[in-house]
Amino acid sequence: MKILILIGSALFSAGATFITNRLALRPWRRSRGQHWSEKARLSFPVRQAATSNLLIVPGNVMLAVSLLWPGTSPLWVFAGMVSVVGTGAGTLALDHEIFPRISGQDLLRQSAIGALQRFLLLFVLLGGAASMPDEFGWATWMIAGAVIGIGFLWSGGGWIWTGRKLGLFRPAPERLRRIATETSARMSIPFRDVLLMRVSFAQGIAIVETRTLLFTERLLEVCPDNEVAAICAHELAHLTESRVARYTRSVQLLTFLPWLFFNPLIHLWGMIGLFALCGVSLSAPRIYRMISRKLESRADEMAKGSEVDAGTYASALTRLYADNLVPAVITRTTHPDLYDRILAAGVTPDFARPVAAKAMAWNGTMFAMVFGGLIAALALRMILAAK
Repeated sequence: MKILILIGSALFSAGATFITNRLALRPWRRSRGQHWSEKARLSFPVRQAATSNLLIVPGNVMLAVSLLWPGTSPLWVFAGMVSVVGTGAGTLALDHEIFPRISGQDLLRQSAIGALQRFLLLFVLLGGAASMPDEFGWATWMIAGAVIGIGFLWSGGGWIWTGRKLGLFRPAPERLRRIATETSARMSIPFRDVLLMRVSFAQGIAIVETRTLLFTERLLEVCPDNEVAAICAHELAHLTESRVARYTRSVQLLTFLPWLFFNPLIHLWGMIGLFALCGVSLSAPRIYRMISRKLESRADEMAKGSEVDAGTYASALTRLYADNLVPAVITRTTHPDLYDRILAAGVTPDFARPVAAKAMAWNGTMFAMVFGGLIAALALRMILAAK
């Protein structure tokens, strides 16, 4: 019976993900031959939904198994593990259709590494939540401290260490190291290390805690040296953010961390505890977006101020957005819209301002609503069992 449940969990996750992604991508298929901004507008919400579902679908499976077969722990844990694999497999077709330039081998490698890293964090959070006692006490705070401590280790360099072991990162080639060193000297902003990410999307990332710069292979493929330097300047600008700014970014942790206390809160406050958790989880991303947009605008200004040739930064941003199919205008995003960033950089875009892309496709919303319903059912069962 347990084997059948696990097989069913994997097949359901893969099938539901594949089918809903295919259906949601229909409008994008009709945009072929149009400007990249229109393709990005239609594909982005589907990709966002697919990314969300990589966590939400396994979460739905775990909750469903826990509700339908109570007392079979840790069956729900294994169901979640096979669901992570199934959901990842069901998403591969979407990635390949939108980005046919990415080889199947690279898609598999990136998907596997991403799934492993996501599951490591998910396992820690769920393990802590499952271990929580019914009431607040010393055990509650010890478990919370352990989970938060692991989180700090992860963000403070643990994920970089894990990425190195998994082959996600490698030492920066001479070209990238030279560009980073020259840009750092020009801006008088030191960094500790620069690494190359084996990722098929053009991107630069600054890890403020370790003063590490990350740039992807794709970025070096599509951008000339002056544009790589412009992106590097933006990332270096993040290293100058104040300690207060870095702490305020941590508000995004409130999207998930409070759910660690699901068990004692439900036993203490009942459904009010559930509503409180939902309220915090829904409010935290809004606050984080406001904070992030201000810091990104600040980094944009510093990058523009450091460019050697006027318009280089605007050109680099446009190239990255077009190659990654990120919309020029997006609702509810952590960065200012590309269209406004180009204007702020002193350049007039060579295309009209597009209609804003939706933040999420219908399939992401649907699975999220199912997740909410299952969480409510679990909370109700716990409340009734406690009476």
